[in-house]
Amino acid sequence: MGGSRYLGAHLVGMLLRSDSVERVLAIDSVKPSPQHRRRMRDAEFVRLDPQSPRLQGILRDAGIDTVVHAGLHHTDFAPGGRAAVKESNIMGSMHVIAACGRAATVKRFVLISSTTVYGSSGVDPAMFTEDMAARRQPSGGIPLDHLSVEGYVRGMSRKRPDIDVTILRIPAILGLPEPTVFGELLAPSIAPVLGGYDPRIQLLHPQDALDALLHATMGAAPGTFNIAGDGILTLSQAIRRAGHVPLPVPPQTFKLAVRLLSSQGLRDIGASQLRYLRFGRAVDTTRMRNEFGFTPRYTTEEALHAYLVDSGTEPLITRATLERKTAKIAAMLPAPVADRLRAGVDTTLCELEAIGALPGPNEDDPDENDLNEPDPSEHVPNQPHASESDPIEEEAL
Repeated sequence: MGGSRYLGAHLVGMLLRSDSVERVLAIDSVKPSPQHRRRMRDAEFVRLDPQSPRLQGILRDAGIDTVVHAGLHHTDFAPGGRAAVKESNIMGSMHVIAACGRAATVKRFVLISSTTVYGSSGVDPAMFTEDMAARRQPSGGIPLDHLSVEGYVRGMSRKRPDIDVTILRIPAILGLPEPTVFGELLAPSIAPVLGGYDPRIQLLHPQDALDALLHATMGAAPGTFNIAGDGILTLSQAIRRAGHVPLPVPPQTFKLAVRLLSSQGLRDIGASQLRYLRFGRAVDTTRMRNEFGFTPRYTTEEALHAYLVDSGTEPLITRATLERKTAKIAAMLPAPVADRLRAGVDTTLCELEAIGALPGPNEDDPDENDLNEPDPSEHVPNQPHASESDPIEEEAL
């Protein structure tokens, strides 16, 4: 399920290359893009609403023994907004799970969930293990969607203990067509962040997500597993690595700052996402290594760097350019906010110089307009990449 999406389409192509796989059937309610259709090679594709009563018959007639549900939305940044996302996540998943539970041929079920099920709060543990629950139960949004769907899957497993169930809880994946809150904050040159907070971030490289999904599909040990790269970054560190400046603003004015400084994608940010931008979250991956038998190729920091390079937001600014732009913006801000902006710029410059990402004084100074919002014709964050710049390694597919 979700065969037309990035992970689903790439997984289909990977499965077709395996000699042990006899048949691959991709199902989705929308047609795949031409790029994704090429990834799917000559796989069978069925355009079908997940809520269709035909689904059970298709699974039975095709003799499907393994179902991968890659159709969950991980943000509300989708056509139709929150209402459409909830309908797809909850109602669509309920029908898919019910159809699998009634199809006698199904023996394995894999769900791509997310680490949002742990929520975000000021009393969170340093690391969430798979056996822990959210300290503050989600009241709605994506976290509650995913938590509910996981519950439906476990209910099916109790009724059909012969079905091996694997649930992969993944953090943000940068570079996919579906935008993320974190990715949206890496785009503007001046990124608003919640004053007094610096949330912890874990990432997963797209290739690692695919490799873990393939591992689960091909017979890895069933269970619930956190899948994430090693290491943790804070939000301000990540923004500075992008060559941009985090601007702390009071929580009560955060949405206003987003409207002024950030992209359209963050303007309808929900309560659960705001909590994430305060506290972040981190997960323990011991079970991933010891029981699931998987080790990501990329750390969190390497996944961020790969995204910055691939998307064109690698930090390539000069001190003079950034200071000129800062002076212009600071002149329009209240004095306390302007002081915080200058302090943020100084920190960014020091960090970029420390990692060797800031051009020296003898190098060409780019035009000061380089720090304006990105030209959509040059870079649109979190959009599909052309095949020649696809972050997924061709030899791995």
